Amino acid sequence: MSKYTLAALAVATALPAAYADSIETLTIYSSRQVQTVEQSLASVTVLEREDILARQVQDLPALLNQLPGVTIARDGGRGQSSGVFIRGGNSGHTLVLVDGVRTGSATLGQASLAMIPLDMIERIEVIRGPRAAWYGSDAVAGVIAITTRRQQQTEFNAGVGSYGLLESDLGLQHQQGALQLQANVGYSRADGFNVQPALDPDKDGYWQRFARFGAAYQSDIGHFHWHSHINSGRYDFDTAWGSEDRSAVLQRSHVLGWQHQLGQTGHQLQLSRNLDSDTTFGPDSRSPFSTARDEVNYQLTQTVLAGLDVLLGANWYQEEVAKAAPAYEESKRNNRAWFTGLNYQLEQWLFEAAIRQDRFSQYGRERTWQLAAGYYFTEQWLLRVSRGTAFQVPSFNQLYWPGFGNPDLKPEESVSNEIALRYSGLQLQSELVLFERDVTNLIQGGEQAENVLLATVRGAEYSLGMTQDSWQHQLAYTWLDSRNEQSGEPLQRRPKHSVNVRSGWHGESWQWFATLDYQSATFQGFDWNSNVNHPDLGGFTLLGVGASYQLTPQWQLSAKLDNLSNKTYQTSIGYATAGRTLGIRVRYLGF
Repeated sequence: MSKYTLAALAVATALPAAYADSIETLTIYSSRQVQTVEQSLASVTVLEREDILARQVQDLPALLNQLPGVTIARDGGRGQSSGVFIRGGNSGHTLVLVDGVRTGSATLGQASLAMIPLDMIERIEVIRGPRAAWYGSDAVAGVIAITTRRQQQTEFNAGVGSYGLLESDLGLQHQQGALQLQANVGYSRADGFNVQPALDPDKDGYWQRFARFGAAYQSDIGHFHWHSHINSGRYDFDTAWGSEDRSAVLQRSHVLGWQHQLGQTGHQLQLSRNLDSDTTFGPDSRSPFSTARDEVNYQLTQTVLAGLDVLLGANWYQEEVAKAAPAYEESKRNNRAWFTGLNYQLEQWLFEAAIRQDRFSQYGRERTWQLAAGYYFTEQWLLRVSRGTAFQVPSFNQLYWPGFGNPDLKPEESVSNEIALRYSGLQLQSELVLFERDVTNLIQGGEQAENVLLATVRGAEYSLGMTQDSWQHQLAYTWLDSRNEQSGEPLQRRPKHSVNVRSGWHGESWQWFATLDYQSATFQGFDWNSNVNHPDLGGFTLLGVGASYQLTPQWQLSAKLDNLSNKTYQTSIGYATAGRTLGIRVRYLGF
């Protein structure tokens, strides 16, 4: 398999769609090494920049909701809180990496995906299944790895849409010898709609702005890169009691990295600082929360012999609650970790193994491992199996939030199994995956956070991609059975069945597509006000259509109509979702 430096990959992923078919789809994060998706022993979906734009989705949660094994529960519309569930895991069971940096609030224990602007994203990898042996805590159900923009030319986008949506972004780049400079800025806002129609008759809108600045330099001693991005915004929301609140969000990330390939040995070093601030303004209150995470990553990759690559690495990070109201009993913790892994190809056989040890200042040692093997029956057919362990340490809120936190919580731990059959052809790609996961000490939130002795998740995913002449068709189906073995009840907000279909046609100037998204009924958990379970939320089917037209080689006009039938539905009990929604967008690509 050909090896690429991350710098070369960044350039390759920014190429226009006309060249996309000549480049193999690569995964960077499934095993911390660059390899083709077809040879990966994990369930991976990769979306390049052109794929993201072609889908014409409103935000990141809407994009993720179209992928196999992923469902989203929204507490309202764009900008509002959204829970992501990969293969039945909790929202905190998904590790979110932005440019390889662990991101998200240390108090909440998860990232605010609704406030990560799509216009800042160059590439997304969604890895389904445990990856804790590579990345440590939180990678219980999967990893969402986001690469921010790698601007190769001038680009401008602007759009308008339903509910008062206005958005625009601009990307610039400059090359001076071995030095490359990049900049992206963007802004969006919307009036929104009434999120809690039964309690508070108002509109809940948002505004957001972001900026990203970066530089890369290629020298004889390696590739150096730096970038910083700042994302700030505000969104209105209604509480379950009907009061109107507003939240101000500020996310900042600074990354300095170095890569160097010397013969068969590769080095990577990355230093980062991530800050997450969220201040909630109620009718008579102000609640600030601010967390900081400093992180150091190093890894060495060595090709020992043909087909055998070995990786060694170390990771350190420190999380601190810099500001919280009320103050927490503990406000700082750190983790030190080492990990090692290998990838080996022997004729038709593929092997992967990894082991990692984390040492948390609060909990001591946590050791995780991953084993996988695959066999090619033919050049197109691959059968693979894997087994791995994972864990998640409780968030600061779960440990110390007054009246809810429980300082005696134990880390969640899991064991997962997976078997898959994949077909990779020129015009047809298909994969069937069966998976199961047992989670001990699962953290559930009632009146107080508590550990559940055992929760089980069983499921299947099927994905199909087909290209025929000018037509492209995609299908994703997920079946899920997730259960709290202590109570015998399903886990909350996980649909048993979900289906996503996208069918499109592209010509010389015109492109159009249609979508269908189905989700079955979901269990919503216990109602502490009435002391009985909430009624299940009913299933729903959503239809959408979209089209784009290439006005000139530089200018493109696109439009999409979501929820074509104006379906009324909910994914979180009590919270309304958007009705029929129209979005129109214009794009300019310079040279």
